[in-house]
Amino acid sequence: MSGQEFTVAILIGGDSSRMGTDKATLEVDGVAMAERVSTAALASGASEILLIGGPQKRAAGLSGLWKKDLYAGEGPLGGVITALKTASHDAVVVLSCDMPFITSSVIASLVPPLSEAQATVGRTDRLNWLCSAWSKSECLPSLQSVWKRNERAVHRAAVLLDVVEVPVPAVAVRNINTPEDLVGDGDATNI
Repeated sequence: MSGQEFTVAILIGGDSSRMGTDKATLEVDGVAMAERVSTAALASGASEILLIGGPQKRAAGLSGLWKKDLYAGEGPLGGVITALKTASHDAVVVLSCDMPFITSSVIASLVPPLSEAQATVGRTDRLNWLCSAWSKSECLPSLQSVWKRNERAVHRAAVLLDVVEVPVPAVAVRNINTPEDLVGDGDATNI
């Protein structure tokens, strides 16, 4: 879609403490959440799909190449850095596995602005840092530098970067963090 080759890295390493079960493999409408993200990534034109973190067995049955999180247990910034270090392409889209309603068009929309910025981030009423794209060559040194200074929050690590906000629909980046998130007004069957 964008004409530029890009990698999509899906973070699957969280401990899912609020959910009480592994979110990456939790099914929404009969499909594991991480697989739903992977399917959207494939449809977006991604040349490579990486599954970052968690035990390798978690990635079994999911579409993508599993990569060990180099900073396991230290939050999503470590996953972003791992994604940038292991990606084959300079443009790297990083997504959380708990956004089962992400679309291929949202993923693809993050890549073209990288021609004029170091990173892009999905914007609803707030910034969604786990729906973002990064220029590996331009962002990795900066992110590694702030990591060494014990920064662990993605949004604070990105403050020194030239970031473009990309408007995205709220439903596309809706996180499923608790069992209650799967029922009610936002139920997948209503979308």
